[in-house]
Amino acid sequence: MKSFYAVCIYGRGHVIAFNRVRGFHDGIDHATYGMPDNYPNIPPERLPVSIDIYNNDVSVVHDNCFEADASVLNVRIMYNRCFNAPLGAMSPQPVLGEPVYFIRNVVYNAWWGPVKIHAEPSGVYYLNNAFIGEFRQLTPMSNLHLYNNLLLGQGTAERVLSVDTFTNYSSSDYNGFRPNPGAGESFAWNSAPFQETRNFYPERRSSPQGAAVRLVQRSFPTLAAYSQATNQDRHSRLVDYDIFLKAPTPDFSDPTRVVSVDSVDLRLREGTVAIDAGV
Repeated sequence: MKSFYAVCIYGRGHVIAFNRVRGFHDGIDHATYGMPDNYPNIPPERLPVSIDIYNNDVSVVHDNCFEADASVLNVRIMYNRCFNAPLGAMSPQPVLGEPVYFIRNVVYNAWWGPVKIHAEPSGVYYLNNAFIGEFRQLTPMSNLHLYNNLLLGQGTAERVLSVDTFTNYSSSDYNGFRPNPGAGESFAWNSAPFQETRNFYPERRSSPQGAAVRLVQRSFPTLAAYSQATNQDRHSRLVDYDIFLKAPTPDFSDPTRVVSVDSVDLRLREGTVAIDAGV
């Protein structure tokens, strides 16, 4: 346990930058140790707000490269690199206020995928990230927004994008998707009925009226069918691994395989459909 975290902080106003991390359980985390001190009368200096985590290079972790877990608001995780993180590279598990931003990060060789969404976070923005792996969730979330991301399926889940959200003002657009070849379902957008702005009573809870309310399950084989049915990702495009200078599909046949960060180049090739396709 002495090497459980490389960096672990609590409180407000921290800046964590320009670190190289190798071989920990977690890389750089906001601490999750239970209810804040003197809850509900928390001293303002203990509230986990206004935190920047940027320009860090994390690889070979057991769980997550970066965690915003149990932070409250105005947290930015940006310009970071995450390789070789088997159980979800970047985690908002949960975010207790909002917003939290994941901006211009890159993730590669993460078996579970680039995100670990658990414990019903709210107010999370994913902007301009290059995420190799499927976007999937363990629990629903609220007020989710995905723009200008590259999400490339790597074959560890069927759907390249699978969103569960309590709020119909969650949004996604101007992304680049690489669905997994041969997948029967490549996209899902599960929320309350579209005529409801929000519904925070998932199946495992009871509504005030005593009746269970489920998120409507909507899955689609293609980007076109998904966009037409949900009005999400109407300006998004299909991409493949050849948009990058050097990025083969990750190989998980050997679960202990570690990919050198210098063997992959996630810069975009000139003339590919991903260039100037954002907003």
